[in-house]
Amino acid sequence: MNIRQYYRKYQKPLKLAVFLMALASGLGIFYWQTSLAQQADAGLWGIADAKESNVNSKVAGRVVTLYVKEGDTVTAGQVLARIDADAESIQQRQAQAALAAQYAQIQQVVLSSDSTKGKLDAALKQAQAQAVQAKTAKDLAAKDEARYAALLQQDAIPQQTYDSYRSKLDQAQANYEAAQAAVDSAQSALTENEANQAAQDAARKQADALQSQVDTTQLNLGETEIRAPYDGVITQKFVEEGALIATTVPLFAIQDTSDNWVDVPVKETNLGPYQVRDTVTLQGRNGEYVQGTIESIRRKADFATQKATSERGDTDVMAFNVRVRTNSSAVWPGMRFKLIGKVSS
Repeated sequence: MNIRQYYRKYQKPLKLAVFLMALASGLGIFYWQTSLAQQADAGLWGIADAKESNVNSKVAGRVVTLYVKEGDTVTAGQVLARIDADAESIQQRQAQAALAAQYAQIQQVVLSSDSTKGKLDAALKQAQAQAVQAKTAKDLAAKDEARYAALLQQDAIPQQTYDSYRSKLDQAQANYEAAQAAVDSAQSALTENEANQAAQDAARKQADALQSQVDTTQLNLGETEIRAPYDGVITQKFVEEGALIATTVPLFAIQDTSDNWVDVPVKETNLGPYQVRDTVTLQGRNGEYVQGTIESIRRKADFATQKATSERGDTDVMAFNVRVRTNSSAVWPGMRFKLIGKVSS
């Protein structure tokens, strides 16, 4: 049988199957909407939900121990699991060793620099004092030389006497230049030592960076213990002991039993009596009553609880979600509750 013959043989059954599937889908939607309408007519029923969060590890590694299982009640801060801490411990020891070495280097440089700076300051002050004395001597010698030069021109003194004072001036000038050179040298040495101070500052900044690494490794070491973020119940466990996990992989799902609510779809024709912050009574299928406060009324319709018909000539009746905050331990996600009515004040 070729493909064309096969297609002709099964063409009608295939079309019939597609038609039946479409019909079944349409009937399913119809009965679902009819069920909602009947349920709305029978009472305002809603479904409960609660706050639930995934618990992740802040560090990647191997799961060493799981301390809880699904269904366990836990308290905030309770250790739920432990990640292998060996890698974090090694990083911490390495960071601490590098920091200790850096501090030892800084201490050595500081001690040497402080000692040198004191000596250089003293040497500079001494050189400056000597330069002042040398300049005073030079200025005095210059005055004497000028006075005896004038006397020499008047033939009031012999050449030998003038040459003596001229020699004193030359020696004073040489002494002054030597003293000024000593000041320049001492100043240069002090400037170089101040540059060493900049190196100390850079070394201290490096130590600060290493301290941050130590702090980070210490924090990561603490993060190897996975703790409950709040009081609740473990609803799901995602990993097993020995598994390698990344920070994006959740270990558990935890549900806050004190943070729950009931979403009730209320027909627009029945919304009138209900306002935000009203206290209402709910009844579960087990007959238990709980009270709650209307937290919000959604301003956008969810679906039509009653479809328009040509016989009635009316329009769709829409439902709006009314959220009732209960925070009751008797309310579990997935439970159905009937909205009985407002509590009289």
